[in-house]
Amino acid sequence: MFKNRLFLYGLGLGLIAGAVMLQLMFKVDEMERLPTVEQLQADAGKLSYKVVPKEQPVYSDKEIEAIKQKAAEEERNKIAKQTAAPAPAPTNAPPAQAVVKTIKTVYISERMDASQVADMLANAGVLPDSAGLVASLNQKKLTTRIRAGSYSFEDQPSVDDVIAKITIQ
Repeated sequence: MFKNRLFLYGLGLGLIAGAVMLQLMFKVDEMERLPTVEQLQADAGKLSYKVVPKEQPVYSDKEIEAIKQKAAEEERNKIAKQTAAPAPAPTNAPPAQAVVKTIKTVYISERMDASQVADMLANAGVLPDSAGLVASLNQKKLTTRIRAGSYSFEDQPSVDDVIAKITIQ
């Protein structure tokens, strides 16, 4: 039909190849532009992620728990040093009976439930048994209101004193 059929095939293939090359050039130019920090933070926020600088340390859950345990141990040591070295009595005053206070410090982690907290307090010697604390927490409906943190107890506190100290009321 056409005398120049081969020419027309070449022309069509050349136009197609040129269009593909042009589109590839546009995509490469688009990919070379780096997004700004604000754009990255906005995109990460949409996906419920957070962008942190490379210099900022990022800790895992285990590392955070170890840091909290270390801080609680330091606080226990500080309290023990304060109670171990009492202030000297005045020389002209009669000697008074030395009142020995026992301070017990415990650390309650975020993921502990009421029975675990009660067992830990019983093992530390703060409470005589764990069943009384669990029963009181259940009765007052405070089993889910236990706060994480380091707590110090003097002598032998009552169950109500312990509940008032470790819960959010």
